Amino acid sequence: MAFANNVTGRGALLDERCAPLAQDGTLAQVAMAEYFLPLHVHFCRRGDDLVFLDLKQDDYTLINGPTAAVLKALVPSGRLDEARPEAADALQELLTGGLLVTDPSHGKSIRPTQAEVALEPLIDPESEPRVRLRISHFYSFIAACTTAAARLRWQRIEHTVKAVERRKARHGTEGSFDMDAARDLTAVFHTLRGLFPRNYLCLFDSLALIEFLARYRIFPTWVFAVRLEPWGAHCWVQQGQFIYNEDVETAAGFTPIMTI
Repeated sequence: MAFANNVTGRGALLDERCAPLAQDGTLAQVAMAEYFLPLHVHFCRRGDDLVFLDLKQDDYTLINGPTAAVLKALVPSGRLDEARPEAADALQELLTGGLLVTDPSHGKSIRPTQAEVALEPLIDPESEPRVRLRISHFYSFIAACTTAAARLRWQRIEHTVKAVERRKARHGTEGSFDMDAARDLTAVFHTLRGLFPRNYLCLFDSLALIEFLARYRIFPTWVFAVRLEPWGAHCWVQQGQFIYNEDVETAAGFTPIMTI
């Protein structure tokens, strides 16, 4: 994980799709060009700063100062109202760092991630639902945890996220979301969690819970979020205003940067 001012230290090579601007870099080109966010890049705002997540590189980058100002000017049209000399340098730096592209077939609109604010825990810690365990729950739990552990060990995070996203796109619109079933099954997962020999980590536990619920055709949202002071990256499972595996106060200290 990289965490640097602007985009220095990324070590990324200039993408060939950015070559026209890189070779000339004139103010006219800056003014005429349209910019896009790469499909694998997500970002959020924290005050005056921007934080980017490059899923392909598994890399976070802080953008601040003049470069952040130029990026904000691009939202959401992808074009600058006026070209300034400092804008050309900033845009070239972002293109070189792989945080912007000029080819629309490889990009999307430049918009910060939006997510509904978590207001309530799915399971009230003071009145947890009574869990009735079945043999099928044990099988589904072990299968979900094993799948999550294998993916995080052997797959790139980009591939794991895309797999979850594709599955949700295929099945997530089938009927209304059953919050009562989600609550009962999440309680089952929490009850069984101690059986799987792995320390709590937000990435593993969120993915394992998502895999477990998917076996019952429940597809909530996987939220990735960041904070700056002190720096931290976190993730949890959420649906609407209900958060499944984190407390509301902790989640409130983070800003969502990617939702799946």
